[in-house]
Amino acid sequence: MQGVSFITLRKKLILAFTVLIVVLGFCIGYFSYRDAKEIVYSNKKSEMADTINRIDININTWVLQVIRLAENTSHNQTVLELLEAGSVTERQWDYIDEWFGNFAGVFIAVSDIHIIDMDRQIRYSYLPQEGKVDQERLDECVQAAQSRRDRETWLGIGRPLCQDSGENVVTMVRAVNVPDTDEGLTTGQAAGMLVIELNPDVFSNLLLSSHSMFPNQYTLIADQNGDIVSTNKNLEHVWLTEIERTFNQGIRKFELHWEGKDYYVCGQYNGVTGWKTFSIVSLNDFFPQARELQREVFTLVLAAVLLAAIVIFLISYTFTRPIGNLMNAMKKVEEGDFGIQVDHGSLDEIGRLTASFNFMVRRIDHLVKEVYQEKIAQKNAELEALQSQINPHFLYNTLDSINWMLIDIGADDISDVVVSLGDILKYSIHGKDVLVSLDEEIQYIESYLCIQKNRLEERLTATLKIQDEARGCLVPKLILQPIIENAILHGVEPQKDGGEIRITAWIEEHDLRVKIQDNGNGMDEDELKRCRSLIYGETGGKDSIGMRNVHRRLLLHYGEGYGITIESRLHEGTTVNLLLPGSKKMSD
Repeated sequence: MQGVSFITLRKKLILAFTVLIVVLGFCIGYFSYRDAKEIVYSNKKSEMADTINRIDININTWVLQVIRLAENTSHNQTVLELLEAGSVTERQWDYIDEWFGNFAGVFIAVSDIHIIDMDRQIRYSYLPQEGKVDQERLDECVQAAQSRRDRETWLGIGRPLCQDSGENVVTMVRAVNVPDTDEGLTTGQAAGMLVIELNPDVFSNLLLSSHSMFPNQYTLIADQNGDIVSTNKNLEHVWLTEIERTFNQGIRKFELHWEGKDYYVCGQYNGVTGWKTFSIVSLNDFFPQARELQREVFTLVLAAVLLAAIVIFLISYTFTRPIGNLMNAMKKVEEGDFGIQVDHGSLDEIGRLTASFNFMVRRIDHLVKEVYQEKIAQKNAELEALQSQINPHFLYNTLDSINWMLIDIGADDISDVVVSLGDILKYSIHGKDVLVSLDEEIQYIESYLCIQKNRLEERLTATLKIQDEARGCLVPKLILQPIIENAILHGVEPQKDGGEIRITAWIEEHDLRVKIQDNGNGMDEDELKRCRSLIYGETGGKDSIGMRNVHRRLLLHYGEGYGITIESRLHEGTTVNLLLPGSKKMSD
């Protein structure tokens, strides 16, 4: 059918299953990779939260030591005497040195320790004082001690009180209050303050060491003012401000997009110091093996798809091969080959369909042969019945008597007609053979033409050109007379001066071809179509019954491709062609 593309079942199966496998493989690979990535991300986020908790616990551990020292110092009698009197004995001085020295020996992050009275005079420093006192930093310490007399205050990162090194320190301030039993001062009044300065680098190592899981992880501790107390890497202050802004909204775990990269931030607030601990990791560092896993998943999916495609190809070939064989067999049946059988060795649906097809073809072949033989037998019976209606001996004797009578009176022309009529009757009645040689058929036609010439006199001219090789070919009996009779009736007789009939026979490509031409008026296109429909159709009229019977007899004997064809043009005569197999007699 034009305009309709044909796709074989095999291609449809391969295409459908391949698309299905590719889609399934892609889905499985994609969701497997996504789930694996989500599991890794979830585990890493949990580990980051655990890291923040450990850092917070570490902060509390070290900070509590500082707080415990501050509390003990605020109740130390020697320290109070130093603040009240401004000086102490050498033994008391050694005691204070030993007191703070023991703490500094355990807590290595200690940078310096100061005891300051309320007159802003430094009464004691753990390290010798170098440089001037930073009054601005001292004011911060005094204000912190006065605002929170019962608790310590962490000032975060800032300049040291008495060092000119320029290195910042982490400062804690604790007021030293007068006990209730002290008579020199009003109870509850601050006698002074304790200032402990910590080295931020050493403090960071104590707090953050062994708490980084990723190569590019940022871990930091920020004070209440947003200043960094300790960190493992330098961090932009603007970045920290953005992180704290989200953290202060109550969001402790969140993703942050900064300068074209995505980060995951996990934070926690420390209630003891008021500090905030943050751990920041790029999402790309969460799963550095992601691209490798992606390649492996893609390779595995691709290999699975290729393997599945090969299996699908083999399975589709196994399924469609018997269907293709069955289809080819059906085409041969369409061409008229009813003897074909398709081999099958399976008992599945296709095998049973093939077996049914073989049975159907055998049945059709049997029925075709049966109907063909019945029709031939019917025609032979009709011919024999016609022949049996006339008593041959009676006809021969009668015609022979007439012939001798004509000879006696000298009527030779009439005698020839009688002899020709006898030959015609003898040929028509005698013999049961369905097939005769073309030579015998030509002799019959010559007798027939002799009678017609006697009737039409000079108005009929007949020319026969028969190839010697064609004379031995077998043809059905009585196939030329109806055509020649039709040519005389419609081609010669209607003309005033009569006409000519030409009969030609020859062998061409193993086929026998017979041509019967007349030079009559011929037919126009409409008349030719009507004539052909009467000859080739299922039913015919009275004028075409002879030629129609000849055509159908040739079809019954030799099958499609053989029979009568007719050509004609107005005023140019008519030509009837007969095509038969060029079979010969046994003697040939």
